[in-house]
Amino acid sequence: MRPAFVKYDELRGALERLTASASRELLAKQPHWGDAILCDGLVYAARALNTDAPIDAAARWFAPKLATGPRTSGWFWFWAAEALPALDLHLKTNDPRYLDYARAIVGFMENTAARTPDGAFVPHPPALEVWIDVCYFTAPAIALLGRISGDAAMIERAADQMIVHRDRLADSGSGLFWHVAYADRNSHSPCLWARGNSWFSIAAPQVIAEIEAAGLLQPLAAKVDKIREALALQLNQVASLQDESGLWHTVIDRGDSYLEASAAAGFALALGRAIATRLRGLDETRAREAYSRALGAICANVGSHGAFTGVSQQTPPGDFAFYNSIEVGTAPFATGVCLMALSEAVQTWHHAGLTEG
Repeated sequence: MRPAFVKYDELRGALERLTASASRELLAKQPHWGDAILCDGLVYAARALNTDAPIDAAARWFAPKLATGPRTSGWFWFWAAEALPALDLHLKTNDPRYLDYARAIVGFMENTAARTPDGAFVPHPPALEVWIDVCYFTAPAIALLGRISGDAAMIERAADQMIVHRDRLADSGSGLFWHVAYADRNSHSPCLWARGNSWFSIAAPQVIAEIEAAGLLQPLAAKVDKIREALALQLNQVASLQDESGLWHTVIDRGDSYLEASAAAGFALALGRAIATRLRGLDETRAREAYSRALGAICANVGSHGAFTGVSQQTPPGDFAFYNSIEVGTAPFATGVCLMALSEAVQTWHHAGLTEG
């Protein structure tokens, strides 16, 4: 699975610069909803680089939150995003406070959060809107908590979230995903947004991995097949739309929209996982080429001081002109996903003994 367009030393060097910068940034900057994803990325980096320094930064960021408990009111993205890094920190440190923190968030999701009639989480009630981002913010954490707790029904509910998001948001012609579905009007936003697609592609293999780790592949085979089919169809289309630079256009099927880096980080993470698990239905030759180019592109966007640039900023749904007008810079959610993608690539190459050259 070694990409042809980036050397291991370049990959590891980019990860080291990004990790050092992100560890400082998480503790020094103004709060942002993407900080939880950045925190989780640091846990990945700690494993890949075999160092506890990123864990120390993540724990320092979490310390005041553990003291007060999670906030499960207000803007959905702030509190929902914190469950997954809390669980990953619990697995790393064996500190039960992180587990309790995640349980409180997931409990609110499952018992109190607004939903559509078919069960999809609604981030901005009373509007019955299904956002593609939300499958990442909910399903992997529910699945992981279910696996840690030995709760098969909880893991199945995570699979159900992936499926209902697919049902609501997948474009039947391409297998790509719309940004937002308006459940009360049976319609959707007009553009196929690249980063939104990457959230589904990251979440799907995480949920499948937890189902497998819990020994539930056979009992949940029908649901797993639906998720795998959706993921393979999506990633085949994603690979076909990649720019020669290794990036993707922010409106993924519109070559007249600008090229954007956070989607490339997300797709690199997803493609690496799909290749490693030999995802049925995946065009593996094209996927490997796309993965190679994506890793090279995100390494090129990690500057000498460790900033991951070329990232479109916070993006609500809109028309094509709106997506194409979003400013580009850095963002903690993108840094977090880039940390994950580079970390998993470094670990894969290291385990395969492909670290020379």
